Amino acid sequence: MPYSPYTVPGVNFREEFVKVSDGATLKVVEFIPPDEDKSLPVMVFVAGWISMIKGWAEVLQELTPQFHTLYVETREKISACLPDFKNLEFSIERMAKDVAEVVDKMIPVDRSFAYGGSSLGSTVVLDLMSQDFRQPVTGLLVGPVPEFHYPAWGVPIIRYSPPSLYLVVKPVIKWYLKYFRVDRKKEPEQIAKYYGTLDAAEPARLKANALALHSYSLWDKLPKVKAPVVIIGTETDSLHGLDTLEKTVELLPQGELALMASNKDAHSAKAGQLMVERLSRIGS
Repeated sequence: MPYSPYTVPGVNFREEFVKVSDGATLKVVEFIPPDEDKSLPVMVFVAGWISMIKGWAEVLQELTPQFHTLYVETREKISACLPDFKNLEFSIERMAKDVAEVVDKMIPVDRSFAYGGSSLGSTVVLDLMSQDFRQPVTGLLVGPVPEFHYPAWGVPIIRYSPPSLYLVVKPVIKWYLKYFRVDRKKEPEQIAKYYGTLDAAEPARLKANALALHSYSLWDKLPKVKAPVVIIGTETDSLHGLDTLEKTVELLPQGELALMASNKDAHSAKAGQLMVERLSRIGS
């Protein structure tokens, strides 16, 4: 796959496939700027649930000319190779361990790094940062989701429905997002991105991941996060409510909330510029 749309001329890029300890293999897209300044941290970006790289083009275009960047695709995505699917975990804790193993394999121990992420990816990063793994200099995270609670009838439906049923319920999910979770008039581009993500999802992995996320909570782990974290959100994003983001920041020992005008902005060059500015402070 060509990655030139996600960077600028002169930046080198390549796909890496990293095998982790339980046998799964994850795709990592590596961007290396020309004349790389190794005093700057490597940016490890973990995108959201079944998210696609094209949804982060503007952010990556800001990051990659200056920062060595690893775009990590988590195991629920179709790019992951899962040879022993039935025996693999899809929990947040397992996904956090995946990212830690990618960092250990791809970033030298004497090189600093930072985490970026969005939604489920941000949750994975915060869980990881609360544990005894290598610590980043900072986290720059869009809209983490600290807990996953389904209605009582939701879990049996997910557990006992065949993955093929996803094709039937997918239009309902799209309708729900369009009319109840995203401002369809102000942010049609975001709706299009979510639709593309749902269309690209692999149903069996989606089911396994959804079951593993049930009743997960990040709240008790947040006070254990030692590094400074900037939570990036918007006042209008009903998918990641403002009250939830404020509570997240309050529980983080070094938390800061950066609000943008819209969900679109939080996925745009503006978010990328914010990340570049914060990372440049660390490197200077």
